[in-house]
Amino acid sequence: MTGSPLTLPELAVGSSAVIRSIADTAPEQVAHRLRHLGFRAGNVVEAVRVAPLGDPHVYRILGYEMCLRQQEARHIQIAPP
Repeated sequence: MTGSPLTLPELAVGSSAVIRSIADTAPEQVAHRLRHLGFRAGNVVEAVRVAPLGDPHVYRILGYEMCLRQQEARHIQIAPP
């Protein structure tokens, strides 16, 4: 695969993907929080909806819905399921 990996904000509403990793460039506090919320490698995430102005996005992971701003979600690298 060439180029940069896909990130969570690129996931279309109604689609799901597998989390590959949290980017190495993510601030440690953000990466730590995302991992505690369930955004870990191997977990499946689904894009549920987008706020009317385009940010934040709502994702379903581990059976619950989580709202993330694109600023944080861009640190989550994904792959097709």
